[in-house]
Amino acid sequence: MQMIKIIDDIYKINKKYYISKLKHVYKELKLKGTIVIKLGSKAESKDLNFKYLKKDFPTDVLSFPFNEKLLKEYYIGDIFICYPIAEEQAEDNNISLKKELLYLMIHGILHLSGYDHEKDNGEMLELQDQFTKKIIP
Repeated sequence: MQMIKIIDDIYKINKKYYISKLKHVYKELKLKGTIVIKLGSKAESKDLNFKYLKKDFPTDVLSFPFNEKLLKEYYIGDIFICYPIAEEQAEDNNISLKKELLYLMIHGILHLSGYDHEKDNGEMLELQDQFTKKIIP
């Protein structure tokens, strides 16, 4: 059973690297089930952001919780990451693209786990920073 799957048809990231890092977050959050992470374009991001959140612009990361049992396994949900925006943010923040992508993946996983930085008092972003520091050299 694969707990984290990455779909990346265009950008060709090292999926094994990211999955190995994200397993630590998955285990610490005591998650059970599958998460699918897809990397895509600004156009895809804009379409998804408008369709589901009625926001007419591309964004860096979107999370779609599912939280149901499908056939024989539990499906936690999907995460969409806009690769071009991640590239821009990495450059703007003077960090590696690897670190930015992991940061966004962790952000998405936390949302799938029920965290919401728009409603809490900074707990989600603090936890995101803690995970990032632990798993990214």
